[in-house]
Amino acid sequence: MRLLTILTPLLSLLPLALSLSSDQEHWAELSSKSKDGVIKLDSQSYHELLADDREYSVSVVLTALPAQFKCQPCHDFDPSFHQVAASWKRKPKHVRDQHFFAKLDFQDGQAVYQELGLTSAPTVMFHPALTGPNKSNKLSVITYEMNRNGLTAPPLHSFLLNLVPEPFALYKPINPLHYIAVPISLIAITVSLYSMRKILVPLIQSRLIWGSLSIVLILTFTSGHMWNRIKNAPYVAAGPNGQISWIAGGYSNQLGLESQVVAGIYGLLGFSIIALTVLIPAQSSPIKQRVGVYLWLGMLIIVFSLLIKLFRMKNGGYPFALLF
Repeated sequence: MRLLTILTPLLSLLPLALSLSSDQEHWAELSSKSKDGVIKLDSQSYHELLADDREYSVSVVLTALPAQFKCQPCHDFDPSFHQVAASWKRKPKHVRDQHFFAKLDFQDGQAVYQELGLTSAPTVMFHPALTGPNKSNKLSVITYEMNRNGLTAPPLHSFLLNLVPEPFALYKPINPLHYIAVPISLIAITVSLYSMRKILVPLIQSRLIWGSLSIVLILTFTSGHMWNRIKNAPYVAAGPNGQISWIAGGYSNQLGLESQVVAGIYGLLGFSIIALTVLIPAQSSPIKQRVGVYLWLGMLIIVFSLLIKLFRMKNGGYPFALLF
């Protein structure tokens, strides 16, 4: 008789316990049926999910995805929220059923937006468990700072790590397209190169192409182009009287246009030497050879004189000169 007196209050609490368990199982079932574990809500189910006697925590995103709302941040953030939710869904059932991810669209929950006074989207709110073993000291809703953290998944995952019942890793699904596209691309490139071998092989073996490429590289490095890139030298500068100056005084400074002029002078000098050593001897007529020698030798002397003149313009103390 005394035992019955003790059990009577406990038996009276049994329907309430079963009701709470039933509600949690209901949301767990909806979450398991969702691909990413995200429960889609409306105004009524929103309040039902966030009941005052809940033994679970909830992360809710309030968004506005339909095209008429023109909410681009909502579309940018939606994959991130689903990625974090899918990562939580990989936890064992007895763990993941202690926390749920849900989504309420403005079109389905305008009353909730008005109730919360929200004027922008997306907004993520963490609602802690209010009863049960997962109840924490933080009983107030925590809003995710979207403007500060951005719209990507890693900051949201970091935000929830210390709030959910158990830590969880952010899962990044493997994209099989990369494992298919890369081998196919390599095969296609190899086949294309092999089919063009009769054109590519002579080009690769061409002394003219390699010589021209070598000259371009030599001129690029000897003209001071790399120094300009490292020092971020201006292209031209203003002179004393407001005129444009393309030569920087002193040997330790230079301008962008100046290095291009130097590269052009070096190029003409190099081509003059090539003409005298390669092109002129290839001529069959002695007269053409003689004229070519005079012509290119004169070009060599004139261009070299310009180079020395440029040195004298940079530094008046330079003692040498040729024609100018």
